[in-house]
Amino acid sequence: MYSSITTDSNMDLLLQRLEAENSIVEQDSRRRMTNESDMDRAFGHAKEESVDEDVDWDYWGSLMHDYNGVVKKNPRQLTQMIQKGVPAALRGLIWQLLAKSKDAQLEASYAELLKSTSSHEKQITRDMSRTFPNHEYFQAEGLGQESLFNVVKAYSLYDKEVGYCQGLSFVVGPLLLNMPDEEAFCVLVRLMNTYDMRGHFTPDMNMLQLRLYQYEQLMEETVPLVYKHFQNQGIQSTMYASQWFMTLFAYKFPLDLVFRIYDILFVEGVESLFRFAIALLKANHDKILNHDFDKLIELLKNGLFEPYKVNSSARDPVNNPSLFVQDAYSVKVTPKKLAQFAQKYNAMVQRQQAELAAEESLRETNRKMSMDVRRLEGSLHTLNKEHVDLAKDLIARKMEMADLQDQNDVLSQKVSDLTRIVDSQAKEVEDRLKAEIQSVMEKNVELIRKNQEMEDHCHALESLLIDTKMKYAESENERDTLTRKLGDLRRALGAA
Repeated sequence: MYSSITTDSNMDLLLQRLEAENSIVEQDSRRRMTNESDMDRAFGHAKEESVDEDVDWDYWGSLMHDYNGVVKKNPRQLTQMIQKGVPAALRGLIWQLLAKSKDAQLEASYAELLKSTSSHEKQITRDMSRTFPNHEYFQAEGLGQESLFNVVKAYSLYDKEVGYCQGLSFVVGPLLLNMPDEEAFCVLVRLMNTYDMRGHFTPDMNMLQLRLYQYEQLMEETVPLVYKHFQNQGIQSTMYASQWFMTLFAYKFPLDLVFRIYDILFVEGVESLFRFAIALLKANHDKILNHDFDKLIELLKNGLFEPYKVNSSARDPVNNPSLFVQDAYSVKVTPKKLAQFAQKYNAMVQRQQAELAAEESLRETNRKMSMDVRRLEGSLHTLNKEHVDLAKDLIARKMEMADLQDQNDVLSQKVSDLTRIVDSQAKEVEDRLKAEIQSVMEKNVELIRKNQEMEDHCHALESLLIDTKMKYAESENERDTLTRKLGDLRRALGAA
């Protein structure tokens, strides 16, 4: 038999949520059931259906008529009653009361949204058969599937950023088993906005990432051997716990356990999921430590609720939700501790963002330096081409100088020959020869002058070639320096 184990330490989540709700009581007062007779009629009908059940109808009746007053007067009693479980016949009414979800205007919006077409309808329809496929209410083309489709479709239109995710169907399913679709839609909106579940389904999944981090920190503190074993086996929380937080354990767990999770979640908030997550690890502690990766994945996805089965060998075993809740409340989870983990997580995210920014800066610097290297390589190619052209020009000039030198040698020989002729011939030809010699000498002087000009030009070309070689050597040094810097940057990026 289940006995309440409520202590001051495990009421922290409830007190935190009540404090948050107190600041918006006036805003939420319009969400309460506006027709007392309707509420009384629903309560009376539930009481008639559950005459054989051991239910404290006086407490639940007073809670439904004066929620704020009853809770303020004795919050401990509320958590004790919730731990015992909300009566099945009242569950839908109590969930709406706890969530403060009753909203005629939102129900009207839901009716209007159903008239529109969602871009996600094909995907929603495709996933219907995979949502609670073994539950009679959600069989193909039944009323349950139609209601589930409507609620999920309407939300995809209501919150276009979130749109549709398969996990939403598993959140909505337990609601539809306890209330009409328009009320389930209102509760879903409250869960997403007021209970901070929306961050589980936004594109960046920021709240899901935070809660997985908090879960891992709690796991390291409360079940360190399991935490270490998961690390050694390469088991990440994203491999199995994401579905816990996104579907509120409804993806694989028996619905009688899921209903009890919802009971507590509506009172304490989504943070209560940490209790159940850690309780599951504790209940399966030894089994987890004896499994390797493949068996661990299977256990984490499908077998963690086995300890809560009664007569598990039977064809239709019965579960013990009260034991599950009792184990969950043996786990101490405080807002202060979760806030500390959130602070660490935010610091880690900021650090990672700074590292990503630094890495991006290095990539940009690398890109610019690569462009500089390509530019210098282009300049080097141009210099090499100019060097080749100058070398060719120098060779041509030297060949021309050699030709002129040959011509000079020939002319010098002619002068020598003419001189000998002049010396040997008679006086009468001396003047003629002198004139001819004078002409030849003038030509020789002109050739000498040209030769000198060519030598001067060659010297200038040699100086230019030397300068070109020096510039080429400098460019090679600059290229080597840039290559070393580029290598250093690549090694820095590899280390990061």
